[in-house]
Amino acid sequence: VLLGHSDRRNNLGETDDLIAAKAAAVLEKDDLGIVLTLGEKADQRERGETLAILEKQLGAVAAVIPPGAWGRVVLAYEPVWAVGEGAIPCAPEEAQRIHTALRAYIAKEASPEAARACRITYTGSVNEQNAKGYANLSEVDGFVIGRAGLDAAKLTSIVKILVETKREQKATNQNNEL
Repeated sequence: VLLGHSDRRNNLGETDDLIAAKAAAVLEKDDLGIVLTLGEKADQRERGETLAILEKQLGAVAAVIPPGAWGRVVLAYEPVWAVGEGAIPCAPEEAQRIHTALRAYIAKEASPEAARACRITYTGSVNEQNAKGYANLSEVDGFVIGRAGLDAAKLTSIVKILVETKREQKATNQNNEL
């Protein structure tokens, strides 16, 4: 169940507490999971508040996630300033920094097991041209694809890039362990 999307937060006034209540209701069901969208607006980013905003959004929900339910949680980092027609996507290095910080927050506030079980995806104007740059990042577990997903050929291309890149990473990691 998708929760916390920026349109609902910013246009409909959904609060962190309301989103947390929805997450708790969903996670009461053993066969359901959540995709929690987190993201900062341009003015928040410019003031250096990115991590504080994301931790506030995540913290409200993290407080209601049962310890064994983190495997049914997907975080979707959506820098609001990088979404929409004509927006400049977040640099891959910045996405990696944010994803690393989110995983560290979960490890600290919930547990290291929760941090490993939770998947963290990127959703900020992912397209065929930039998908590989994001897919190459160790802390990006996948994508939530918006506008590009409206075109089946583009979506297929992005999915193929993601799958191939993550397979290459896995093979490299396995070889390094030998």
